[in-house]
Amino acid sequence: MKQLTPLSSWLATHRLFVFVACLLALAVFRPEVLLFLPVVGLVNLDPINTATTKNIMPGLADNFFKNDPLMEFLKSRHHVYPGGPQIQENFLYKPMIGQAYAKGVGGFNISKRQTFAGLLFGPKYYEVSIPEYLEEVEIEVNGPTAVLSMVKTDYGNAALTMSAMLAIDNYQGGQNLGGIDRTLHINGLAEALGSDLTASWDAQTYSTYGSQTRVDIGAPLRPPTGLVAANVNGSITFRVLEHSYQSCVIGREHPVIGVTTNRCMGYISESFQPHQVVDSVEPTIGYVGIKFKQATIVESQYCPGADGVNDADIGNYNASGETFWWLNPGPEGEDAYLKLRISVSPLFQFGTTGFKPAQDNTVVVSQVLFAGNLTSRATRLQRGLFGITG
Repeated sequence: MKQLTPLSSWLATHRLFVFVACLLALAVFRPEVLLFLPVVGLVNLDPINTATTKNIMPGLADNFFKNDPLMEFLKSRHHVYPGGPQIQENFLYKPMIGQAYAKGVGGFNISKRQTFAGLLFGPKYYEVSIPEYLEEVEIEVNGPTAVLSMVKTDYGNAALTMSAMLAIDNYQGGQNLGGIDRTLHINGLAEALGSDLTASWDAQTYSTYGSQTRVDIGAPLRPPTGLVAANVNGSITFRVLEHSYQSCVIGREHPVIGVTTNRCMGYISESFQPHQVVDSVEPTIGYVGIKFKQATIVESQYCPGADGVNDADIGNYNASGETFWWLNPGPEGEDAYLKLRISVSPLFQFGTTGFKPAQDNTVVVSQVLFAGNLTSRATRLQRGLFGITG
């Protein structure tokens, strides 16, 4: 038997290629032959695609959501909102009346003075909808060919979406100011640690907090300043961190956690000497950060900064400069200073309504729900910095 030459052997095993090449050459003179190309592609499957199916690897890689240690810290403490139209947090803001006196001489001031007040917050409501087509969940993405559960995946996505929305709003305000109405959102740190005297990182001044007027209460409802202003307008040096930390120290009370952006964490590492950068694990949530005095500085991807995004779906966490927050959440339980109050209703604790059918089609929809608010009743023990550019 005559042995094929290498060229003949190649042509024999690549007949489809040769046929297509001939069609293309003929198309120079007869363009209509190109009509045969779709037919060639349709009826000629290579052996691999004919004999096997695609192997879709299980699991999904999350390429969207980020992380926020503050949200984890607040959720780990699990402060509940038992219900009712308002949440009240009480605080002391004046001393009793007293004086030195001479023996046997009266004239005491026995006036009754109001020394404490309450901050009032309404519950705020959030939802994330999960629409599904019955045809997909019951037939098309079902059985042994389904690598993952569409419903389970969408529920997981909804929970992450809710967490991201709340994490971003933790750093925002919840008032109607400057033509921006955020009254449906939680009363976050921009407002809680804001002031009626100077603007917060969001360029808003907050004359009230928790229905209390700051000018009437005075210093107890304003964050401390000390040597370093809230608007750093420059670099985050050791001096800035030291004096801003010290402004929050009263007796045994001190910041426990410092939250900032990834970029600002890089600035801190650049400006410190190597022996000053000591890695530490925050004991409540297990995040690795930098030890600074008695606090652990951790980085959040939802903390407002230049790398943040104005996301139409989950919120705006972009700022012209980096932000930094010294926080003292206080003791455990109801005596805590900083609380994420979450409803006692299981339905509003990231619970689900279950799927509800539409009337005129096969779409079913479920909602993941949240009810609660962020409250702070020890403003003088915490503060925020912004405008950090190096």
